[in-house]
Amino acid sequence: MNLEHFIYNIDNIGVLLLNKDKKVIFQNKIAKQYTYYLAPILNSIINERNFFCLSDYPAEISTFTYEENIVVFIHPRDDFVRLSKEKETLEELRSELNEIINSSFDGIVISDERGTIIHQNPAYEKITGLSSKELIGRSLKELEDEKIIDESSTLKALKYNKEITIIQKINTGASVLISAVPIRDKNDNIKKVVNNVRDLSELNMLETEIKSLKKKNQAIHEELELLKHQKYPELSIIAHSEKMQEVLNRALRVAHIDSSVIVQGPSGVGKEKIVELIHKNSIRNKKPLIKVNCGAIPEALLESELFGYVSGAFTGASQKGKAGLFEAANEGTILLDEIGEMNKDLQVKLLRVIQEREITRVGDTRTIPIDVRIIAATHRNLAEMVEQGTFRNDLYYRLNVIPIHIPPLKDRKEDIIPLVYHFLKDIKEKYAIKRKFSEDVLETFRKYDWPGNVRELQNLVERVAVMSTEMEVKMKDVQKELQLNISPNKLVIPLDDTQSLKDQIELYEAEVIKKMVVQFPSIRKAATALNVDQSTLVRKMKKYGIEKN
Repeated sequence: MNLEHFIYNIDNIGVLLLNKDKKVIFQNKIAKQYTYYLAPILNSIINERNFFCLSDYPAEISTFTYEENIVVFIHPRDDFVRLSKEKETLEELRSELNEIINSSFDGIVISDERGTIIHQNPAYEKITGLSSKELIGRSLKELEDEKIIDESSTLKALKYNKEITIIQKINTGASVLISAVPIRDKNDNIKKVVNNVRDLSELNMLETEIKSLKKKNQAIHEELELLKHQKYPELSIIAHSEKMQEVLNRALRVAHIDSSVIVQGPSGVGKEKIVELIHKNSIRNKKPLIKVNCGAIPEALLESELFGYVSGAFTGASQKGKAGLFEAANEGTILLDEIGEMNKDLQVKLLRVIQEREITRVGDTRTIPIDVRIIAATHRNLAEMVEQGTFRNDLYYRLNVIPIHIPPLKDRKEDIIPLVYHFLKDIKEKYAIKRKFSEDVLETFRKYDWPGNVRELQNLVERVAVMSTEMEVKMKDVQKELQLNISPNKLVIPLDDTQSLKDQIELYEAEVIKKMVVQFPSIRKAATALNVDQSTLVRKMKKYGIEKN
């Protein structure tokens, strides 16, 4: 038996061996029981004390040097003092652990191996509404039987001898995600079960909010990307839909050549914006863009406005004469808006201007050469007008070199929400009014057909934003301004003269409710849109057998 083995098995005195740096390189069984006294022992040794007694500790210490190492003998004085110190240390540790558990944001419940609750932290009561007075000391089986909880994760963990995670429903109305983790002894037997509890309602709310923010951020990101790639962001053309992007691409391609263009589309789709885009990207962009609304100028005056007149050309004419809009647009672009409203006599003269590249003022015989790009725009079907004989076919073919058709807003619904954000941004800059629309309002906007197209949407956004008193505009604010004119899905209920008035009214009411609960993400929002209490809507849904999927 070597010396080290002999010293290690001494059972009545502790032995420590320290190197010259005062680091422990050996300790026997007795010395290991005094590890938590090591700091004051080392402190005394550093102060070159060879024999000392620490009054607060249950041992006497003696030291001597051996081959550059320091040998320390620990002579136990009183096991009771040592045990008291160990108990005190354990009590401090237990207190610290309790503080950690009680300060946790998550709920924590601890039960014993029989499924009896022995501890719960304050967060658990806050999440579930169940106090420690109600639960500590009670069996989880009793709580299941009394329907306080629908099922216990602890009992499942004890039954299956493993970690269990479940969604637990509590009679207070709370719904929680709870994970039960068994704590085992050295023989692998379960002695305790620790449950970690999280409030699902708050997590669901945060998840919904995150989804909403992601959706809004995506819309803003797409709008910024589009504007960034446009040469002239001030034109404010929002094109997220594939159809509208095709229109923009076509307009940008035709901008670089000098061909005549007809821009067609319903009123309010933004034909003028496309014309501006073409002009700004053309070789004529340094010269003027003159806009003429052929439908807004009386027929008797339109010719003189377009081609000008000389002194005495007609009663009331200026003595100096006047240059026409074609002359004003020389070397630039002229937009003949609502070209379909031009009478056939003037169509003949316009055809000559296109062919000869010259104009003649009213009352004059002299011609004036011009260099103008002509872009026509109309909401009417010129091809049909040609067939009907109300529009000259030779003029139509001269103008219709490159047609651009802008689809109505109902056919490019992907543009609706980005347009709303764009208009809100303009309103903020123009009026210093910051507004946002709730999700149900945006969804209603997206589903509406917008017969007035972009112009109608812009006017509505401005009207509702200006008249609303809250930062978030809700469905009731929109309904108030529109007086329920917006109906995302028009209902058509066939009349049946075999049914009573009451039965037909109930049939209509059921159809309305079906449409609204499908349209909105929650029953609460559908009830808000219908301007009824949520409980009333739920009652009527039960009456008509309508379920929210």
